[in-house]
Amino acid sequence: CLTVPAMWSDKAKATMREAATMAGLIQEDDHRDRLMLISEPEAAALYCEKKCEQFNLKHNDRFMICDAGGGTVDLIVFEIDERSGRKLRECTKGHGQSCGSVFLDRRMRKLLKKKFKEYLSTIPASAFESMMDNFVELIKPQFDGVEDQFITLPASMNLASLNNPAIGLEDGMLCLTAGELKKDVFEPVIKEVINLCEEQLQKAQRLEAIFLVGGFGSSNYLFERVQEEFGSRVGLVAVPPRCELAVVRGAVYFGLNPHVVTTRIPRYWYGIDTTTTFEEGVDPPSYKIVRADGSVRCDNRFSVYIRRGQPLDIDNCVSKDFFAYYPHHTTCTLYAADTDEQPRYTTSPGVHKVANFTIPMPSLTEVMEGEKVDLTIKMYFGEVELRVEAVIRGKTYGTTCTFDSE
Repeated sequence: CLTVPAMWSDKAKATMREAATMAGLIQEDDHRDRLMLISEPEAAALYCEKKCEQFNLKHNDRFMICDAGGGTVDLIVFEIDERSGRKLRECTKGHGQSCGSVFLDRRMRKLLKKKFKEYLSTIPASAFESMMDNFVELIKPQFDGVEDQFITLPASMNLASLNNPAIGLEDGMLCLTAGELKKDVFEPVIKEVINLCEEQLQKAQRLEAIFLVGGFGSSNYLFERVQEEFGSRVGLVAVPPRCELAVVRGAVYFGLNPHVVTTRIPRYWYGIDTTTTFEEGVDPPSYKIVRADGSVRCDNRFSVYIRRGQPLDIDNCVSKDFFAYYPHHTTCTLYAADTDEQPRYTTSPGVHKVANFTIPMPSLTEVMEGEKVDLTIKMYFGEVELRVEAVIRGKTYGTTCTFDSE
C-alpha cells in the first residue's frame, strides 16, 4: 500500500502506479489490488479510527483529520458508522493547501536575514544554516507562544563579542521574543491552517473531534491555536500518539482492511462529451449540428457521470452502453471539472480532459467483420484510483488508459 497526497490528480496516481511497476514492486500482469493507493489524510483517519475508542467516539460522530506535513496541509472529515461493523463515511469534500511547516522555515529565514542584514556579507553560509537547523530541530516543534527562544551563534560567525540589543544579540546569543516569532513566523502560516479547518467545520456542520497529525501536527503552538479557535465548538482537539507516523500506520490498516471506508466525496464533476438537443439563444451557434434526419443537435455538451461533492459508495459503478464495429476497438474520453456549478460544455472554463480509454475488441469467432458489437463501459469512481472496465458478450475486459498532459 502506498500513500499519495490528497491533492494529486488521477494522472499523478496513475504515474505512481507506473513508477511502482518500473521499480519492481509489482509486475504489469499482477492484479491491480496487489498494489493499493490511499490518500494521506484518509490513511491518517484510519489510524485515528483505531484510537477512537480511547477518545470515546461512537456511531454517527464526526471527526476531522488535519494532516499537517512539511509542504501541504490536507483535511478530511469522516463519520463513524457502526451499523455493520466499524466503518467510516467521508462526509465533506476534502481540501488541502500549501501551508505546511516549510513555510515556517521560509519565514524564519526571512526574519534572520532581516535581523542580520548589517552583517550578512560576513556571515558564512554554513553558520546561517546552523541557525536554521536550530530553529527546525528545537524551536519549531517546542514553541508554545509564551517563552522567548534563544539561538547560540556559531563560532564561525565571529560575532560572539558583539552586543546589539536592537536585534536581540548579546554575549553570543540571539534572543527571539515570543511576540516576534508569533507575528513574523508562526501566525501567518497557522492562520491559513485555521481557515482551512473553519471551512471544513462549516461544511460538516458539526464535529465531535479534530485530530492533528503529521510532522507539523506535532507542533505545540499549532495545537494550542487550534484548541483556542475550536475548543468551544468541538468536543475534542487531540494529537494522537506518534502523530508523525499516523499516515504510514494507517496505510498498514488499509492494506489489512481496505473496506473500512464505505463512502467517499468526489472532488470533481466527471463526464463525457456528447450531443444534446440544441437550444436557440443558449448554445453557441458554432456548436450547432444539423443531422441528416433534420434534427438539430448541440456538440461538446458535458454529460455528467459523477456529481462533485455528492457522497459516493466505494463500489459505485457507472455503466454506459456503447457499440463498436468488429474488429475495431472504441475509445471513450473522460472529462473532469473542479467548478461549483455543473459545466454545460466540455469546453467550459474549469473543464479538463482526464484521459482517453481504449476498449480493445476481443476475438469473437462468431462475429463477422463489420458487424455491430454491443458493449458496456463500467467506470468506478468511488475508489482511490479511477478504474474503467468493458463488458463484451458477458466477459469483463480491462481498458488501456492514456492520461492527458497536465
